[in-house]
Amino acid sequence: MQKKLKNTNISFLAYLFFVLVYANQGISSLPGQCIYYLSREVWGLSATVMGLIGIITGFAWYIKPLFGIPLDYFPIKKYRTKYYLYFNYISLIITYLYIIFFGLNLVSLIITLTLINIFISFSDVANDTQMVILEQKYKLKGKIQALQWISLGVAGLFVSIVGAQIANYFPETINYRIAYLLAGILPIVTLVYLFKYYKEKPIKKKKNIKNLKTDLSYFKNKRFLFSLLFIACLQFTPNFGMALMIQARENMGISKLFLGYLGATGTVLSISGYILYYWKFHKYPVKSLLYFMVIFTAITNLFYLYIPNQWFLMGYSVLFGAFGGITFLTLLSFFARITPKGSEGIYYAVVTSISNFCSRGGGFLGGIIYDHWGYSATVLLSSILTLCCIIFIPYLKIGEEDVRINCKKIK
Repeated sequence: MQKKLKNTNISFLAYLFFVLVYANQGISSLPGQCIYYLSREVWGLSATVMGLIGIITGFAWYIKPLFGIPLDYFPIKKYRTKYYLYFNYISLIITYLYIIFFGLNLVSLIITLTLINIFISFSDVANDTQMVILEQKYKLKGKIQALQWISLGVAGLFVSIVGAQIANYFPETINYRIAYLLAGILPIVTLVYLFKYYKEKPIKKKKNIKNLKTDLSYFKNKRFLFSLLFIACLQFTPNFGMALMIQARENMGISKLFLGYLGATGTVLSISGYILYYWKFHKYPVKSLLYFMVIFTAITNLFYLYIPNQWFLMGYSVLFGAFGGITFLTLLSFFARITPKGSEGIYYAVVTSISNFCSRGGGFLGGIIYDHWGYSATVLLSSILTLCCIIFIPYLKIGEEDVRINCKKIK
């Protein structure tokens, strides 16, 4: 179990940490299909309201830098992440149990989803803090991120298949409880791992909170700010995922099971893309991959204007799934490359928080466009605005000389 992996000093059990945390993030979405059908087809919520709920309950993903502060400045017993992870997973299990025993209404849905996102997001920041340190130390160029997202993809495959079965064969008042019951198993397994196998190197010297002002000076770096602007514009483009779901269910009459299998197919292909990135594509220049990401996304979005039947959806998933996985990891590798050394918890959280907020905002914007102008307008605007983001790429400074910048050196 402790065999060293090639070209690094990272043990198998250390890699398992990244796998488990991201698998938890994926499994937490198991009730998602049940919640969608409950809120849309039972409660009758509009796409705009559902998008707004997504923004509200995703609040924790926008304040991730706040989670980075205790990790960087307030370690517990000289450990940056261990005890915070204990708290998060115990609290997550308690929240799942509340839903299982007491059920959901609109108010409790918002509260519990917000809490779940807090615990998952805080754990994600702890995980990514360690990831950035190892990625930069061993110059892995996104390989740990590839493993993280492979594990998230495998969890997503389980979510797509099992979630569809639960949503289809159990009534709406019960199915989400069953989903949360199953989702609660992995946090328990993760707690066992954390108690028995998780090895974190204690810090030698605690950072002084007075140094926070110095560490935050990296926000004066114009390269970093321009990179954040690129990420924000890219992620805030209208998302037509919810519009596509409504189109498939209410206008095309596609079954819950087929949509579940469709999601599973896309997940399998995305996993293959993560593997390809881990094996080959991480070697290519990031800027070239970013060009490919923007152009590929803009063009493939247009295919979804023509969906005469459900098999076209399946075909698009098969054709584009693997490349979608590659482009996604390209963006994540870019995130790690612009994160300064020494304050990984805060700055990687800043980058991903902006990405998450703008992504949820893109979902909300997509819901508004769909409710007012329909499906085709949502897809067209998504594609056009995505393509516009290509104007940023020539000005991004992401060469190897910009990686692993120590923020304390910036004046």
